Amino acid sequence: MGVLRAWMMPATEKLNFITTSTDMSPEDRVKEIFDLQGQVNERLPLIEPLETDCHLLFDAESEEGQTNETALNHMKEFFTIKDTINDLHEKVEMEAGSITQDQKYFAEYLHGVKNFKPWMDTAEAVAKDPLGKPAKIEDALALLDTVKQFEEACKANRGRLDAAAESRSHMEKQTKADNDVELLNIRWETVKKVADDRVTKIQELCDTWSELKKVTDNLTETIANVPGIDTPDVSSLEGIFGEFKQINTKKVQLLQAVV
Repeated sequence: MGVLRAWMMPATEKLNFITTSTDMSPEDRVKEIFDLQGQVNERLPLIEPLETDCHLLFDAESEEGQTNETALNHMKEFFTIKDTINDLHEKVEMEAGSITQDQKYFAEYLHGVKNFKPWMDTAEAVAKDPLGKPAKIEDALALLDTVKQFEEACKANRGRLDAAAESRSHMEKQTKADNDVELLNIRWETVKKVADDRVTKIQELCDTWSELKKVTDNLTETIANVPGIDTPDVSSLEGIFGEFKQINTKKVQLLQAVV
């Protein structure tokens, strides 16, 4: 009962705020009503078993002829909770019943768009901000993690935009209001293209840099061993050096492409 008691008063206050606030937008009001309806419906099934337990406790003590104040207070508290939640349920159902299905879908669409736009603005700023050119392979690997996280954020937030579009598409009577999803979709695709391009380029840079490091280590080791060799394999050394130059040139070109 403690959990229900702790929940019911804030929930009642929230319903009063939703129904009286002059600052809340229509779409937020609809969303909050249905969210609260879900909370109430989730807790209603808990009432009956609690009532059974209360009666069992009360009846057991009555049979023993020792019904005490604690049992009476327990029963009184239960009925207070039951009446409060049933009253809340009745009021929430009345509010939800006044909302048509199209209004619900349109509110979900507006709410989804409103929540998506701030991320979209931030994502565009990130996409326009040039990447710093890494000075060493560790910097390149750290940059790879950063661009991969941004790409994942693009994919994750796409779901919110799709949900908004789906809610609007379910409306039986389509609204004449502009469909913000269409423009947001274009903006998202532009940012996602930048994200994908960055991941591809930085991944290739990291792979090339790793390969260059291996060749460099091999070249260093080979040169270090030359003094101890009577007849050094010059052609092998030239081959390693040529490979080093080729990979290093590729790395420089890839670095220049980091934007």
